[in-house]
Amino acid sequence: MMYKILLAVAVTLLTACAVPQKKISPDERPLWVQHQQQVKHIQQWDLRGRVSVRTENDGGQADIFWQQQNKRHYDIKLVAPFGAGTSYLQSRPQGVRFTTTSGEQVVDKNADALFRQVQGWNFPVSGLRYWMLGVPSPNSDFQLLEWSDDGQLSLLEQDGWHVELRSYQQVGQYHLPKKIFITRPDDEELDVRMIIRQWNLEI
Repeated sequence: MMYKILLAVAVTLLTACAVPQKKISPDERPLWVQHQQQVKHIQQWDLRGRVSVRTENDGGQADIFWQQQNKRHYDIKLVAPFGAGTSYLQSRPQGVRFTTTSGEQVVDKNADALFRQVQGWNFPVSGLRYWMLGVPSPNSDFQLLEWSDDGQLSLLEQDGWHVELRSYQQVGQYHLPKKIFITRPDDEELDVRMIIRQWNLEI
């Protein structure tokens, strides 16, 4: 009987001493606020990395070279291994052009739609341009879901994409994602993974 009384008293004391955990909004995270302010000034870059894609019926990987001049001017080169070919995605103010490994050229106004038309699967070019900097695209709604122990954004959802920022790397004064894993909850067979090996922000 005495044991039950002591246990009840202990539980009461612990409950009384417990401090409610406040849910911290993104705007209350100093490192996140600072990161957004820093990367919004990055308009140009030249990076190289590796991208792999797995779908229900296909899969592959390629070296990726991405040169960004401004929001609407960029060049992406995808080099398949073992001489399987090189494809290009080029964006200019007047539109986007995809050049296949066979040299065929297809033009559209939307990069994501063009990639899906040529390749047959989704690749979030428009969103990835921002996710690579560790921030969501400002062009559509998003949800910030998880944060790393050091305060960096580690998981977000946007435009139907589930975006994991697995690790970051120091690039000059910036802390930028190194590994980006992307899936679509409505398409369990689609898996996109990108590893950024080298950043050059001085172009």
